Amino acid sequence: MNKKLIAVAVAGVLAAPAVMADNSVTIYGVADVGLEQVEAKGATAGAASDVAGKSRVTSNSSYIGFKGQEELGGGLKAIWQIEQAIDIDDGGGASSNGFATRDSFVGLSSAAAGKVIMGRITTPTRAVASKLDVFPGQAGIGADTAILGSTGNTANKQGSLAFDTRKQNSVGFESAKIAGMTLSAAYIANENRTNSNNPWGWGAGLTGGWGPVTAMFAYEEHRGTNGLNGNNLTAASAHGSLDTNYRIGLGFSQSGLTLNAIYEMMELRGGNATAVNGQVTELARDAFWIGAKYAMGSHEVRLAYAMAMAADQTVNFASQEVADSEGQQLSVGYGYNFSKRTQVYGVYSTVENDKNAAFDFGPSKSRTGTAAGADPEGFSIGVRHLF
Repeated sequence: MNKKLIAVAVAGVLAAPAVMADNSVTIYGVADVGLEQVEAKGATAGAASDVAGKSRVTSNSSYIGFKGQEELGGGLKAIWQIEQAIDIDDGGGASSNGFATRDSFVGLSSAAAGKVIMGRITTPTRAVASKLDVFPGQAGIGADTAILGSTGNTANKQGSLAFDTRKQNSVGFESAKIAGMTLSAAYIANENRTNSNNPWGWGAGLTGGWGPVTAMFAYEEHRGTNGLNGNNLTAASAHGSLDTNYRIGLGFSQSGLTLNAIYEMMELRGGNATAVNGQVTELARDAFWIGAKYAMGSHEVRLAYAMAMAADQTVNFASQEVADSEGQQLSVGYGYNFSKRTQVYGVYSTVENDKNAAFDFGPSKSRTGTAAGADPEGFSIGVRHLF
């Protein structure tokens, strides 16, 4: 009897690698925390609306992830991934509400046809900004989302960075690479439809890579999401609203030097109920971002500049430029790599707002809550570790 048990145990151990090779789970993630000093002074309404200088410890897009795949035969695979944001600084905040708060999905993948996934996903416009940002993880006070995807609360209208958030209840497609190019698409389901509103969206993108050169284009639209009025889905102004975003990105990387650029055109249109009583029914603005990184040995230097041009608004069916609605950001960073997985870094970033603009540091954990006309400014020293 004992010999039979030993034989079964040995057979199980010998068989385990074959099973794990087909159903293995990879655990990975990022732990990134910085000590920051931030402020936002010069508010149009006066010093009472300024954000006084303060120090804070901020978790910069730290997360843990699990992923795996199963070979189904004929070049087809089942794929899955679950990622969860982690607030290392305080253990709470928005990322603690629920699970799978980052890219999390299940789907099928084929080398010949591409892949289809369902869940919470990165859509094409977000992919442009996150891939080309020279600051790791599109995180911290230097991230490109201080300008990209934001209205700067111009005319008291705020798009809430809707084009740079992962979309839940979505289906994504990515084609196989053809002549160096990949087509992507996303559908955002109308799961929150009501009798008075039908919010949904879609997007498409094209990415090409040829040696050191990368080119990206993306278009995305959100219907019924009411970006003009704070993404309030239940407001009367939500029905019929349309938010659109075009992004074009170019990148070059060779011999330690990376040069990237993005141009964006964003437009937020109110729904049927906003075209009366002198309300803003449409807000549009263009923006651009350029970034550079140079790596030499264990050292990395980063520089980025972004500008949101003056917005145009429509009131009572008449279009006009919004005075003093421009914003710009300058970010400088340095990183020292102790290894391929651990880096210490320093970042300085400043946002300059015209008197009617309130652009702020992009990621939610990095924002200062600036008022119109105030200029957010910050310095961060931190550690980033990949596992």
